[in-house]
Amino acid sequence: MGTVHSQEAMQDKNQQVERVSSRHQHHAVHQGKEQAEEELDLRELFLKINRRRKAILGIFLLVAVISGLYLYQTTPRYTAQTQLTLDIRKSRVVDIEEVLSGISADASVIGTEMDIIRSSSLLARAVDNLELHRYPEFNPSLLENNDKEGPIEQFTAWLKGLWFMESEASEAISFEEEEERLIRSIVGRLSANLDVEHRRQTHTISISFTSEDPRMAARVANTLADLYLTDQLEAKFEATRRANEWLAERLENLRQEVQASEQAVKNIREQSDMIQAGSTTLLEQQISDVNAQLIQARVKRSRAEARLERAREIMRQSGSAETLAEVLDSRTIQQLRSEESSLRRKRAELSQRYGPRHPQMIQVEAEMKDLHDKLTEEVNRILESLENDVQAARAEERTLQGSLNELRAEAGRTMQTELELRELERQAESSRTLYQNFLTRFQETREQDALQRPDARIISQAEVPTSASYPRKKMTLGLSMMAGLMFGVMGAFLLETLDRGFRTGDQVEKATGLSMLGMVPLLGRIKGKPGDYVLKKPFSSMAESIRAVRSAIHLSNVDAPPGIVMATSSLPKEGKSTFCVSLSRLSALSGTKTLIIDADLRRPSLENFFPGLEIRARLEDILRGDAGPDEAIVEDSESGLHLLLAHGKAPAVGEMLGSRRMQDLLEKLRNEYDMIILDTPPVLGVTDAWGLARNVDSVVFMIRWAETPRDTVRSALKQMELLDIQVGGAVLSMVNMRQQSRYGYGGYGYYYGKYKKYYHD
Repeated sequence: MGTVHSQEAMQDKNQQVERVSSRHQHHAVHQGKEQAEEELDLRELFLKINRRRKAILGIFLLVAVISGLYLYQTTPRYTAQTQLTLDIRKSRVVDIEEVLSGISADASVIGTEMDIIRSSSLLARAVDNLELHRYPEFNPSLLENNDKEGPIEQFTAWLKGLWFMESEASEAISFEEEEERLIRSIVGRLSANLDVEHRRQTHTISISFTSEDPRMAARVANTLADLYLTDQLEAKFEATRRANEWLAERLENLRQEVQASEQAVKNIREQSDMIQAGSTTLLEQQISDVNAQLIQARVKRSRAEARLERAREIMRQSGSAETLAEVLDSRTIQQLRSEESSLRRKRAELSQRYGPRHPQMIQVEAEMKDLHDKLTEEVNRILESLENDVQAARAEERTLQGSLNELRAEAGRTMQTELELRELERQAESSRTLYQNFLTRFQETREQDALQRPDARIISQAEVPTSASYPRKKMTLGLSMMAGLMFGVMGAFLLETLDRGFRTGDQVEKATGLSMLGMVPLLGRIKGKPGDYVLKKPFSSMAESIRAVRSAIHLSNVDAPPGIVMATSSLPKEGKSTFCVSLSRLSALSGTKTLIIDADLRRPSLENFFPGLEIRARLEDILRGDAGPDEAIVEDSESGLHLLLAHGKAPAVGEMLGSRRMQDLLEKLRNEYDMIILDTPPVLGVTDAWGLARNVDSVVFMIRWAETPRDTVRSALKQMELLDIQVGGAVLSMVNMRQQSRYGYGGYGYYYGKYKKYYHD
C-alpha cells in the first residue's frame, strides 16, 4: 500500500509540474505578444511623455538656463580667413633648372604645406612679428586682476593653481627659461585658435584664426600667410646659397683634378717619347712604312727569283739563254747581234770571192769567233746579274724583316705605357667635361636669386570680421532647446524604463497573467485609522473600490462563491491589512456574516485597527487546543464584524497554520460564516501562508501601486505556482488616482475624475 501511495503521489507531482510548465509557456507567449503590441502602441508613447511632462519640462528648462548662462558669460570671438592657392603653373624666364623645384598638387604635398603653416617655428615667428606677448589675450599675466576673466577662466585658473602649486613653488627658473615658456604658451594659444583647411579638388588652402579682437584675428591670419610665402622664398634662397657654395667648392676640386690629369698625360708622353704624328704615333708610322717596304721587297725578290728560274729553265731546255727577255732586251747583246749580222754579210761576200783559207776569210772567221765569245760572255753576265738581283732582293727582305721585328718589339714594350696614357686621357677628358658642366650650373645658379618666387600666392586677404563667429547665439539657443527637449524625452523614457512598479491593471495582467480584481485608492491625510474610513464614508471612492473587489471575488465563481478568502502579498507594507479590514467591515455592513482572521502569527496587526476589545483567547490558543473558537472570536461593535486575532511571535508558525487543526477550524467556521477573510504574511519573506493557502477558496494577491517591483511579484507568483497555489486575482493598493489617470483610459483611475461627483470623499 505504501508503494502504491508513493507512486500515486509521484504521478500527481509530475502532473502538477507539467501543468505549471504549461502555464509558464502559455504565459510567456502571451506576455511576448503583449509586449510586442505595447512597443508598437503609439498611444502608449504619448501617454509616457504626458506622464513625465514635468521631468521633460524641468530638463528642458535646465538646459535652456545653462545655455543662457553660458552665452551670457562667454566672451565673443571673431574669425578671419585668408586664402592661399598653390601655384603649380610655373613661369620660366630662362631655361634654367631650379635648385629647389616647385611643389606638385599631390594630396600628400598639400597636407605637408598645411603642416608647415601649423608648425611651431612659423607660429613663433608670427608671435615675434606681431609682438603678441604685449596682448592680454595671449599673455594672461598682463591682466591686473582676475576680475576681468569670466567664471570659467577663474575656475580653470584656480584648478591649475591647485594642481601646479607644489611644482611651481619648488621650481626656480631663469629669465630666459621664463621667456621661452611664455613663447611656447603663446604658440599653444595660436595653434588652438588656428584652423588650416583644404577644399577637395582645389589647390586652395584656407587659414582661419579666431580671436576676441576682430582686428587681431585678421592681422594674425594675414601675417601667417605672409610668413608662409616668405618661408618658401627663404627655403629657396637657402637652397640656392648652399648649392652655390657646394658648386664653388666642387669646381675648385675639379679644376685641380683636370690640371693634374693633363699634367700626368704630358709627363707620360715625354717619358715614353710617344711623339704624335697626326692621328697616330711616330712608332706606328715607322712600323707601317717598314711593313710596306717589306711587302715591296718580297714582291721584288719574287720577281727576281722568277726571272732567274725562267732563265735556268730555258738553259736546261735549249742549252742557250739567248731567247731570254733580259738577253733580248740587252743593248750590248743587240749591238753584238748587229755586229754579227755585219760579219755574216761580210763573210758571205768574201766566201764568194775567196776560199776558206783566204786571210780575209780567216780574219772574218776569227772576228766571228771573237764576237760569239763576247755574246756568250754577255749572256753569262746577264745570268749572273739575275742571280745577283735575287741575292740582293733576299738581303733587302731580310733587312726589312729585321727592322719590322725590332719595331714590333718596341711597340710591345710601349703598349702598357700607351694603355696607361689612354686611361689618363679618358680621365682627363671626363674631368674636363664634368668641370665644364659644373661651371655651367654654377653660373646658372648664381643668376637664380633674382628669379626666385614662392610656390603659392594669396588670393584673398583676411578682412576684419563684423560679426562674432562664436558663440552663435541663435544657433546655440536653437540647438540647446532641441537638445533640452531631446534629453527631456530621453529622461522621461529612462524614468519609465527604471520604473519597475505596476501602475495599471493591464500591466499587472500582462506581466503576471492574473485577473485584475480592482484598485484601492491611496488615502490622503485623514483623521483616525485607515480601517475606519469606510465606516465614516461608506460612499467614498475607497469604499466603492473595496465593494468592486468584493463583487469581483464573489463573481469569480458564480455557482460556488468563495467563502474563505486569503489576502497575501510579496512584501510587507503593501496595504494588505487595511484592505482586509475595509473589505470585512463593508461585507459585514452589507448584512453578510463575516469573520476576519489575523493569520500573521509573526507580526499581527489587526488589533491596532480595533482598540479597546476584550480578548480572552487568540488563534494560537485554539490551534494548541487551549481554547475554543467561541472563546477567541470577538465582535466589532461599529460594523458587526467578527474577529479572530493572534498573539504574535509564536513558535512553529508554519506548522501551526498548515496543521490539521487549522484546516478543521476553517471547515468549522465555514459553516458558521458567509465570508471568512484571512490576513496572512508575505509569501516571499516567510513560508507561513503556503500551507494555509491550500485550505482557502480564493487567494487575493496584493500589489502596492508603483512601489512593488515587477520582478518581485513575478518571483512570488512563480513560487506559488510551483506549490500549485491558485491565485484568484490581484489588487493594486495605495493607488494615486490622479497620477494613475495619466496611464490611459482603460483603467479605473481615468474615470475617477469624471465620476468624482458620485463619491463623497
